[in-house]
Amino acid sequence: MKAQKHPLSPPSIHKFGGAAMADGTAIRRAAEIFLAQTGPKVAVVSAMSGVTDALLEIGSRALLGSEEEIANIGSALRARHVAAAQILVASGARREQVLSSIESAFDELAAMAKGLAILRELTPRTSDVILSRGERLASILFAAALAELGTPSKVVDAALLIPTDGRHGNAFPDLAASDRAISQKLAPLLARGTTPVIPGFLGSAPDGRVVTLGRGGTDLTATVLGRALGASRIVLWKDVPGLLTADPRVVPEARVLPRLDLREAAELAYYGAKVLHPRALIPLSSIPNGANGDGARPRPPLFIRPFAEPSAAGTEITALAPSRHDRAHPVRALTAMRGQALLTVAGNGMMGVPGVAARTFTALQREGISVALITQASSEHSLGIGIPKGDADRARAALLEAFREEITRREVDGVEVRRDLATIAVVGLGMPGTLGMAAKVFAALAAAEINVVAIAQGSSELNLSVVVDEKRADEALRRIHSVFQLGKIGGGHPAPATRSDVVLLGFGSVGRELARLLGKVKPGDAGSNLRVVAVVDRSGYVFRPEGIDAKSLEKLASAKKKGKALASLAGGWPASPSDGNGAIAAIASHALARPLLADLTA
Repeated sequence: MKAQKHPLSPPSIHKFGGAAMADGTAIRRAAEIFLAQTGPKVAVVSAMSGVTDALLEIGSRALLGSEEEIANIGSALRARHVAAAQILVASGARREQVLSSIESAFDELAAMAKGLAILRELTPRTSDVILSRGERLASILFAAALAELGTPSKVVDAALLIPTDGRHGNAFPDLAASDRAISQKLAPLLARGTTPVIPGFLGSAPDGRVVTLGRGGTDLTATVLGRALGASRIVLWKDVPGLLTADPRVVPEARVLPRLDLREAAELAYYGAKVLHPRALIPLSSIPNGANGDGARPRPPLFIRPFAEPSAAGTEITALAPSRHDRAHPVRALTAMRGQALLTVAGNGMMGVPGVAARTFTALQREGISVALITQASSEHSLGIGIPKGDADRARAALLEAFREEITRREVDGVEVRRDLATIAVVGLGMPGTLGMAAKVFAALAAAEINVVAIAQGSSELNLSVVVDEKRADEALRRIHSVFQLGKIGGGHPAPATRSDVVLLGFGSVGRELARLLGKVKPGDAGSNLRVVAVVDRSGYVFRPEGIDAKSLEKLASAKKKGKALASLAGGWPASPSDGNGAIAAIASHALARPLLADLTA
C-alpha cells in the first residue's frame, strides 16, 4: 500500500495505562505529560487500573448467577469513574456530559449482566462487549482532561480504525485495512488541530462487532496507529524505567538499556519480559527496514518511558544495523520463562522416519498447546519440546495417542515429562559470529553447579535458550549477568582473561613516567597485558574504555607537565576533590577487564 500524505508533520503516539490511569489525579498527570510533548500527537489509553479484571469478574459471576455480587462490583466501578470525572472536570456542561456517559455505560452493563446471570452463559463475543467498556470510558475521561486543560480533543472508537481477523478475545489487526482506516479518519482531525483520543485494546470483527486484542492489546493499538500514520515516535508510558538487562527483583545490579533492536526486544518479550508483549512489535517489524513499502515513510522508533519520571529517556526500540559495538558487547539482556515442562519423545524407530516432528506438533496444536522451545539431536533419536507445565498432562496424553501404534511396536519408547523447569534466554544482536558465547554461559552455570537440562539456539544465534531447574533459575540469571558484566556501561562481553585495564590515580611525575613505560611495552613483553584506560588528577580525569594509546598518553603527559589540568584537555571530565571518589565511581561503572587501580598520589 502506498503511504498516505499528511498535511502536518508526522504525529507522535502516546499510550497510557496502568499507574497512569489509576484515578482522576493520575489521569490528569498523564494528560499534562501528554500535552508537554511537542508537535501533533495522538493519545491511546487503557482502562483504569483494575477495571478490566473487575469486568472479567462480572462475567465469571454471571455464570454462577450471582446477581447481588455483580451489582456490587458494578456499583464500585461506577463510583470510581464518577469520582475520577469529578476530579478531572469542573462543574458545568462538560462534567454533566461526562457523567451522563458514565451512567449510560453502567446502566447498559447492569442490564447485560442481569441477562447473563439468568442465562448463565457467557460467550467470547459477549465477553468482548463487556470488556470494551473499560477502555471506552477511560478515553472519555482522558479527552475530558485534555479539554479542561484547553486542548480540543475527540474520542475516536478503535473499532472504526482497526479491522481484525475477528478472533474474540485475541484478535489481530488487518494491517493493510487498518492503515487505510486510520489515515482516512485521523488525518483530517490532526489537520484541524484536534487531538484524537483512542481507546486501546479494541478492534472490529469482519461483521462489525467489537473484539479485544488480547494481552498487550493497548500497546498493539499504539504501534498499529504509529505504523499507519508514519509517526515520528511511539511512546509507551509505563510504571517501569524501561527495558532492563534482567529482572531487577532477581538481579539487583540490572540496568536500563538505552537502546535495543526490534529483534532483541521481541526475543525478550516472548521469553517473559512483562514490560512488552511481542505482538505489539509486529506492526513495526513488518515494515521493511527503513521504509514502509515505497520508501516514503521511515519505521517509527518505539520508546518505553517511565510515567513516574517523564524526563527520563527510558529505552528506545528501533531497527539497528549490526555495528562494531554489537560485536564488542554481543549480549544485551537476559530473561526467564518460568513454570515450564519438557516433554521428550524418544525411540530408535524415530531415526530417519519423516513426519515425526510434524505429527508431534499437530497433536499439540489440536490441544491448543503453545510450544516455547524445541530441541533435537542430529541422530533424531529424541525430540524435546518445552511447554507451560500446566499443559504437560494434556500434552503427554495427546502424544501418547498420536504415537500409540509406534509405542506398541516399541519403535517409540514413550513420552517422558520433566516439570518445574525454567527457560533462560540470553539475547543479543551481536551474538552471531562471536566466538565462545555458549561456552561462557555454560562455564558460568557450571561454576554454580547448575545443571543444564536442554539447550536451543536458532540459526540466527540471536537467542541462546538454556533450560534449568526452576529453583535454580534466579542464581543462573545472576551468574550469567555477572560473567557478561551486563550491570555496567558497555557490558555484554566477558572480561578478557588475558588483559587488565589500568587506572592511574595521580598524574604527577611518577604517574607520567609509569604511563610512558606502559606505552612502550610491546606484545610479548612483561606487562603487555596491561592497558591504560584512564588517568586521574585532582581536577578530573580522561577516560577511554577502548584504551589510551601510547601517542595519546604522551600528549596527556606533555600537557600535564606544562601545568594544564586533565579536566581542561580534550576528552577530559571534571571531578573536584570534594566529590570523593566521583571519578573512580564513574570509571568503575563501565565494563572493564580485570581493572587495576594504581595509586600514584603524593
